[in-house]
Amino acid sequence: MHRTAGNRAVRRVVRAGVAGVMVAAGVGLGAFNAWWVALVIGVPLIVVGIAVLPRPSRVSELPEFRRGTSTSAVPIEVEAITRSSLAAGEMQPTMLTATIRPPDDTAYRGRWISSMSRSHFHSVVDRPFTTVPGEALPDRAPARTPEFGDQPGRWAIAYPAAAVVAAGVVLLGVPGSAWDIDVSMPSVSGMSGGGGESGSDDATAGLDDRKRTALDQIARLGPTASSNILSIDLDEDDTTRAEVYDPATGEAITLSNYSGRGWDEPRRGTTTKRRPDTFRADEIAATDLGALTSTMDSRLRAIRPGLRYADMTIHRPVRGEPVLLVGEFGADSTPDVEIQGRPDGQVAEFFDPGDLTTSFRLARDAFTGAGLATDQPNLRRFEIRGTADNTSIMYAGQIQNSGGVLMEFTSPVRHGTLTVVPGEFPALSDYRGRSSAGDFSFDQVRPGVFESVRTQAMTRGAIEPFDRSAVDIEATSVFQHGGDPVIKVELARESASAGTYSMSGQFLESGY
Repeated sequence: MHRTAGNRAVRRVVRAGVAGVMVAAGVGLGAFNAWWVALVIGVPLIVVGIAVLPRPSRVSELPEFRRGTSTSAVPIEVEAITRSSLAAGEMQPTMLTATIRPPDDTAYRGRWISSMSRSHFHSVVDRPFTTVPGEALPDRAPARTPEFGDQPGRWAIAYPAAAVVAAGVVLLGVPGSAWDIDVSMPSVSGMSGGGGESGSDDATAGLDDRKRTALDQIARLGPTASSNILSIDLDEDDTTRAEVYDPATGEAITLSNYSGRGWDEPRRGTTTKRRPDTFRADEIAATDLGALTSTMDSRLRAIRPGLRYADMTIHRPVRGEPVLLVGEFGADSTPDVEIQGRPDGQVAEFFDPGDLTTSFRLARDAFTGAGLATDQPNLRRFEIRGTADNTSIMYAGQIQNSGGVLMEFTSPVRHGTLTVVPGEFPALSDYRGRSSAGDFSFDQVRPGVFESVRTQAMTRGAIEPFDRSAVDIEATSVFQHGGDPVIKVELARESASAGTYSMSGQFLESGY
């Protein structure tokens, strides 16, 4: 019982720490954002944190008495039972004295205190022969006889102390700039019913004017500001933010214009970003944001109808890579999705990876665009993973959360990975240098075979037709005997659908 009580105390301390973090987050978000953020996000966090915080009481550190119902339960004969009468609550500290008869072991007499309900108390009084779970047995030779005054003991102060420490660490350790979140109030256009397209049109009207105003405001910071922009953010409710790197101090300067009410005084804060993370104003000055968001909207609408413009972020997410304009689109009842664009007007493809024909087409374009030959043995893994919530995850990797296509390639002169994710441009991780050749070519992975394997897996796993896109399927030679590639598949997190097939689509064995 000591080990069980210790585990319970540790779980409560962790719970108290979580409660402290929630309270601190509520205070931080409320202090560094608009009043409605404090009301809508900050206050609920504080309330929930206080509700989650364990409260020490006369029974908080006592294990709850329960009968053993499994085959490993141990029979006991209760000889004496004493229930505290200091309060009228349903759960009260109760001392039991009983003879414990473990199977295949010597019986012994034990005494312990548990938190017992009224019904259990009367039941044990009426029927003293009962069972308890094996993990709830008292020690054979306790250090001392338990007393009612032992609880709640030294842990009584540990929970609020853990919460205070966690809250202090978060509030003192997190810089103020981190609490400034990019959240906007629902706009009138976004709340109007029926016309999803008109909502997007209203939200995107004037994006280019807001971009030019932001660039003018950045230029007023100094002669180097326009060459060291970290990000520009354009919310649907006319809120504009910009972040500029100061090469003289290594700080970030934040500019904010909430709901078009005018620009606040610039705020300085620490940042881990540096000059390679910045971009110049002239890289985006000629970009037509209206046309760009219109293209984004049309591509999303073909796959996910009903989404509206929510946000546009302009930044350089990867050093050495082009500047990206990331559009965020959402609806009241669905999570937001993102789609990438470039300053020259290009917009990434948004597709359903479960449409294997489209996935193969985009994968081939990305493969040849990366300078890789489709007829050479330069692949070790070719995976397509869907985006449905119940899609299986066969192996951890870059697309386990996003879905899309992943290609792991290797050749005598280079190796790396290439991913094609819905709403993103192909991402290449390329490492030059001596390497080994791959085991199969892109041309050996045929869409028709993948379709056949999926159909067979759906039959084996009794998968419903509407779950056909919740698929994780790959051709791989990793960990295969002799480097011979096989096809592995699973759908809708149904283990019965999991199987291994030959590259021609012949079933080999269940599982992968």
